[in-house]
Parts: sequence; C-alpha cells; structure tokens
Amino acid sequence: MALKFIVLVIVAAITLQMAEAQSGVNAKGITFDLFGVPVTLYCTPDGNMGNFGPAAPPFRGAEVQLQCGNSEIIANSTTNSFGITYLVTEAAPVFSFFPPQFNCKIVVDTKLSSCNATLPFIGFLESPLEFVGTYLQKNLKIANFSPTGFSYNPGL
Repeated sequence: MALKFIVLVIVAAITLQMAEAQSGVNAKGITFDLFGVPVTLYCTPDGNMGNFGPAAPPFRGAEVQLQCGNSEIIANSTTNSFGITYLVTEAAPVFSFFPPQFNCKIVVDTKLSSCNATLPFIGFLESPLEFVGTYLQKNLKIANFSPTGFSYNPGL
C-alpha cells in the first residue's frame, strides 16, 4: 500500500512539472521564447513627438538598450534613419509581470546632442515599459512590451 502511495506521489509530481513546462508558468513568473519591444525615438528634449507632431525629427543612430534588474543589458539595437528599432531577446528570461519584480526599462545610451547640438550633452533618455500582449508564431511564445513615454534623466 505504501509503495502505491509513493508511486502515485511521483507520478503526480512529474505530471505537475510537465504541465508547468507546457504552460510556461512557474513559481517565478511566466516564461517566453522571445521578448520584443518596438521603439520610436525623436530628436526632441524628451525623445517623444510632443508638440512637434509629425514634424518632429527622428533620432537616427541612437543606441537603445533594454535593461532589467540592476541595469543588466538584456538587448540592444540602433535606431534606423526613421528613429525606429525593435529590441528582441533570443531567449527571454523569466519575468514576473507585476511590480516591483518586473523592473525593465528602455534606456537610450546616445547623448541627445548627437542629433541636435542645442540639446543636452549629458544624461540620457529612459522609459518604463507596459505589457502589450502575447502571441504565438511558429510555436514561439512572444511577449510584446511598449515604452510608456520617454523622459530625460540628467544622470547626476
């Protein structure tokens, strides 16, 4: 009788682990195969379109980073001639979707003065992220996030 109980407990534990692996949910959060963030930057004091509207010039050649935790760089990319880039990780780490565990942000590591000499030559732009949604593409679980709005950080 005791042997049947032990076998039953082992089978239940294996089944639970398999279910967690298939769903992508575990005790630390949700796992994804890819983690993507589309970014559009403008050559303005805060990196946003703002009052300039469609006339806002793009921030070309800006080094953009996805940073999580203690400023660990998870992904980086450079904006194109339209000020656009898409940050993506090859294998997303486990993230919790609830603050304060999910402390990822976008950081622009290129000085604003590089696109306009009248803008600051110290500091950087940063933006928190918001969860946009998930989708499956060829059996890949992809989590999409979006910057909520850039702000200037003087980095003092």
